[in-house]
Amino acid sequence: MNTDYQLTNKTRQELKLQKMRRDILVSEGAKALDMILESPSPATLIQSFPDQDLYYLMHNVGVHDFIPVLALAASSQWEYILDVEVWDDDRLNPHMMTQVFSLLFQADPQRLLRWTIKEKPDFIEYYLSQKMRVVIREHDEPPPEDFDDYITLDDKFYFRFPDNPSIADKYSEEALLPQDASREDGLPDDAPELIEQMLKTLAAMDLSVLHGLLLETLSLLPAETEEEQFRQRNTRLAEKGFLPPHEAVGIYQPVAKKDLTPRPAIIRDSNAPHSDIPMPPMFFTRFLIGDNLFAKALAQINAQGGIPGLDSELAALINKIISADRIKIRNRESIEKPIEKTMSTLSLGLEVLMDGSKADVEAAESLIKKYFLEDIFRTGTREGARLQAMTRKWYETSFIAAKKLPLNFLGETYLGIIGGLMIQRPMFFADYADKVLYRNFAGLSDIRATRRQLDEIICLDDFLDRLDVDITTFTFGVLTYKSMILTLWVRDRMDLNRSKPLSLAPIDISEFKDFFAQLFGPDGTIGDAQAKDLGIWAAQASGMHEADLPTALQGILYRLLRELESEYGHIRIQDLDPRFMPMFLLAGQT
Repeated sequence: MNTDYQLTNKTRQELKLQKMRRDILVSEGAKALDMILESPSPATLIQSFPDQDLYYLMHNVGVHDFIPVLALAASSQWEYILDVEVWDDDRLNPHMMTQVFSLLFQADPQRLLRWTIKEKPDFIEYYLSQKMRVVIREHDEPPPEDFDDYITLDDKFYFRFPDNPSIADKYSEEALLPQDASREDGLPDDAPELIEQMLKTLAAMDLSVLHGLLLETLSLLPAETEEEQFRQRNTRLAEKGFLPPHEAVGIYQPVAKKDLTPRPAIIRDSNAPHSDIPMPPMFFTRFLIGDNLFAKALAQINAQGGIPGLDSELAALINKIISADRIKIRNRESIEKPIEKTMSTLSLGLEVLMDGSKADVEAAESLIKKYFLEDIFRTGTREGARLQAMTRKWYETSFIAAKKLPLNFLGETYLGIIGGLMIQRPMFFADYADKVLYRNFAGLSDIRATRRQLDEIICLDDFLDRLDVDITTFTFGVLTYKSMILTLWVRDRMDLNRSKPLSLAPIDISEFKDFFAQLFGPDGTIGDAQAKDLGIWAAQASGMHEADLPTALQGILYRLLRELESEYGHIRIQDLDPRFMPMFLLAGQT
């Protein structure tokens, strides 16, 4: 039983290690490596890192430079690296196994062999079965003629490396080709050389163990072994919050406020943490900054002493997102993506739980103390899911779908809105306002803006459906809702559409010039009379009264005329060219 002195000393040591780990994780690669190797007890420090932190640090430093650290890492930390690096969904990738085994073999060859043979024999045997062929020569048999390309260490067990890769190799290498091509870790993919070195090292350690390994490799059933290794790997990762993707995807299951379960009462324990409870990873904490509501509330909570277990809870949430989105955390960029999604969706969820009132940091802090982060996250995803469901329901019966028109018919902005809502995880169309085309919904303002634009799209689609237009008459130009509306308006005012269905046949440029001359005033603007005329036509063509035109449609028509002014208001009539006027369907020579 630990005495008070021992507990105090243990707590002091753990806090010191925790501070060292945090300082290392926020440092750049070379500096972080120096801090580890120059510490008083490098092995103790390295093995105190949570597996995720060490893995992130390996890619932050550079895997080749990280070999001295891996030499001092615990076997469980090695196993985590294998778990996250060498799998393509439910398939082992022999190509990546070569790279990781090469790295660990350089770190400590004898330890790697002892560990894999004692703790993971099926794993190493599966790898060997995919990369080499083994033949046993009986004592009274002469070496066959085709043994010239075989290697032997004892004139009994012969092994060779086929020139043609196995089916499994081909499958895995094709699957990982784009990813592997982008890696800059300097690791060799030379399986024959690596395996030969491993077997020679093992023979020097214990020849009988080598014989047993090769015999078991010959009798291995690869499919069964792979399935069992996958089961064990999922169990290990689940303990760290990495559920299988098909289970982790439940984090996106929407939940309403009334269904949330409050946290139990917070109990603060001043005693030292139990040594059997793993420390939560901290590598993501350096990225928990920003101007979003959750980051501000979290900073205030931490300033007040924090909430017990909140770091573990946040780490588990991020891990579920990483697993559900199938992200490999190998550098700064790959971790920023799931963390940004976590903070944005939590901020949205907090605003939803505030019942639409003005976002307030103190109120957000109270909500975090009241509800679990996962429930707050799922509350946030509900808003995006509702917009997505609305979009898909509309599209099934839309004019665009009925006429089999591509989504780019809606134009760049509306296409961006619909594109962000139709993908598996709906996103906000930022249109590079935040230097990105799409980002995660970060608050109710994003939801309301997207809903408003979606309502405009639905209103526009309903208007076009009322026009009774014959799409098959479109033969020339660029067909968008803009060119459709403007062309139909022009054709009507030029008395070219005398009956229904309305035609989209291109207008001859020579005839169009007269309309163009009347459309713009001397200063290149479109007058009120022309703008009113477009509204009158829209009402007549759609079978509505002018006063009943939806406000959203009026806004679309208004912006359409302003765009006309911007694009064509400065062009002289004699310079009109149908090739450069995509807002109208025109034809003929200028």
